[in-house]
Amino acid sequence: MDFNIPLDKQNVIVENKGRKENVSLLDPRWKEDLKFVSYQAPPVNNGATMEEWKDRLNFISEDLHWLLQQPHDKFWCQVIHDSTLQNLLDTYLRFSPRSYDVIYHLTDDIQSIHNEVHRLVFMTCLRMATFKESQEHHITPSVFGEIVYENFLFDIPKIFDLCVLYGEGNGPLLTKMVDNIFTQQPKYNDDLRCAIPTVIQVFHDIAEKCGISIDKHGSLSPQKLSSSRTDNTPLVTMLISDFQDIVLYLADIALTLANFLEIHPQSCELFLEEHFIPRLAEFYDVVFPEISQALKMRMFENKDHQKLLKRKLKQASVSFMKVVNAIVTHCFIQPVLDQSAKNTDCIEGFIETFSSLLGDRRFLADFDGSYQVQVYLDIITQSTCDVDETRIQYIQEAVHSAFATYGKRRKPTGGMNRGGRTSPDGSPEPLVAAGGAPAGNQNTKDDYAASYSEYEGACSEPRKTGIELDSLISSVKDLLPDLGEGFIELCFEEMGYSMETVINAVLEERLPPSLIEIDRTLPKSKPEETVLTKRHNVFDDDEFDVFRKDDIDTSKIHKGKSSKSDKVDLDIKPSEDMKNQLNEMYGYQIEEVNRDENDMYDDEYDDTYDTNNVGAFDADSADELTARRPFTTPRILGGKREDDGNNNSESDSEESDSDKPIRDEFCQNPALLRQRAEERARWQAQRRGGRGHHRGQNRPSNPDGAERKRDVVGKPKGQGQDAKVSQNRRWKEQHKGGNRRQQADRKRMA
Repeated sequence: MDFNIPLDKQNVIVENKGRKENVSLLDPRWKEDLKFVSYQAPPVNNGATMEEWKDRLNFISEDLHWLLQQPHDKFWCQVIHDSTLQNLLDTYLRFSPRSYDVIYHLTDDIQSIHNEVHRLVFMTCLRMATFKESQEHHITPSVFGEIVYENFLFDIPKIFDLCVLYGEGNGPLLTKMVDNIFTQQPKYNDDLRCAIPTVIQVFHDIAEKCGISIDKHGSLSPQKLSSSRTDNTPLVTMLISDFQDIVLYLADIALTLANFLEIHPQSCELFLEEHFIPRLAEFYDVVFPEISQALKMRMFENKDHQKLLKRKLKQASVSFMKVVNAIVTHCFIQPVLDQSAKNTDCIEGFIETFSSLLGDRRFLADFDGSYQVQVYLDIITQSTCDVDETRIQYIQEAVHSAFATYGKRRKPTGGMNRGGRTSPDGSPEPLVAAGGAPAGNQNTKDDYAASYSEYEGACSEPRKTGIELDSLISSVKDLLPDLGEGFIELCFEEMGYSMETVINAVLEERLPPSLIEIDRTLPKSKPEETVLTKRHNVFDDDEFDVFRKDDIDTSKIHKGKSSKSDKVDLDIKPSEDMKNQLNEMYGYQIEEVNRDENDMYDDEYDDTYDTNNVGAFDADSADELTARRPFTTPRILGGKREDDGNNNSESDSEESDSDKPIRDEFCQNPALLRQRAEERARWQAQRRGGRGHHRGQNRPSNPDGAERKRDVVGKPKGQGQDAKVSQNRRWKEQHKGGNRRQQADRKRMA
């Protein structure tokens, strides 16, 4: 036997009543006579039925282990001709708990057996969807497609169930498996095209059970005035089991479609061709608010039951938004980003699709809260194709208007100073986390497992306080003056701060049960004023405000001046122990400094005018200090230089010429000025004991090599001060402005 031949063409020779004949390896006669046990949903109680269900799981596990161990030809022969195996797979895919339905009542041993069965079913389906296992074991692709389709090994409902059960943890394998099925058998695309109208028909049936009529074209049928909604609506009066079935059915459909389109995004084009988005938007816009309102008005025996249904309704809403985002992204946005040849058709289809949704404002508001429509519009406008800006602007304004009316704020992704009431990017109001993620981000399991706030449909709003709440109360009181402000505030809190809902509920007598027995003239409660609430101080809310804070850092609080330690007077000759201690603690190196008596400060000396250049270069005659210099007209103004009559010979020394001032000199010699400044600096440095210095000269140092330090800190307050410290403080006070005077004099003499 040639093993390179496909399995569908392999035959074996058998003798039948003395005759030899070729029999295919896929002939029914090679099927093993084995009956597979069907799967059942987990029982409710934990008694004998649970033990029986455990035995059933063990049988299923053993049978599937045996099947997967069979060779290629035996496996396919059993799969094709064993109806009990198909029944087992079908029942498991239908009744097995989903990942979002946690089994709480199963023990650890039973849960482990169920997990093993879950794995074996997936491995069986994966092998059934593979036409080539190796070079020797394979089936002709066209024959494989016929075998799978004609023997109903897979169909659209089974593929949906596979995506729900295994899409979360086995996404890549499941994607490859489903793609292989649709590729090898294109008839599944036709089956899916026929299944989409069935899903839309399910929407119509659910709407009819909710008391809403939708015609075949998806538009709402007009209702008579006599048939207006009252408290006896089907959603409020129907049995709690029927109401629960509607909510759970919606959640199951939404999650199934979302998982399927995530695994096989190529199917989005079929959903778009069947106008699935407009039909879903019309159904969502009228049914979800009604179910949400019924959840608030119905009386539940157990609050946990009500929270469960609210969580399921939230899951359905998030999943439907995910379905629409997948279709829009795959059919319109991704081709534009890839710059494909059909960009113009994609842009036109996007504009037409969203133009058909502008009437479904609640749906638009919830979708914009989960996946920002503005991101899509930015991608469209930035494309290389010509875009009608008027239509884009019209869609943008319609979406913002819908979100402003029915939208639900979510946590902002950027700064808090950006966005506003009509923008889902952010708001200065209290924040409410949205169920969806920004465009391009996929929702995770946390979206379903999180603790959702009370879901109030498209009319829900975050809590309002202050001026905004007072404005809403004032608006309602203008229309209904008999109502008290306290009662109106309770109505707003109960009904999501929607003024239209509050007014309609009061006029139609449709208040929630929690508000029926409350006095309608209830005034608004005022906060009790105390001395602390009236107290205002500049130190309010600081780190030591004991009236508003309980966690005060007492380590920063002390009485009086904080004590300072490790102070050492460097003027006192330190002992060897003190030197070693400071060197060990701080790394100080103390050197003894010998100061001369001439370096000490003389308190009797007055050096206030030392920096003034008064008579430094004049003769020491008192008459010259008082004599007035005769006026001389400058040469530039026409004056002539007077001759003193004394002709000095050229042989006079330079020293005698420099000592005589030049008469009628318009400006002094710069070289002479520099010489005078250097002499003055040296003279002042000598007088100050080496503390002065001049720019461009080396600063003179103390003879002992250490800069003189004056102790002005002294002992702590209250312990008295030495005369030396007081003297140093007076010296510092008198000389703290000397440098400024010196610099001013230098600037003036330059």
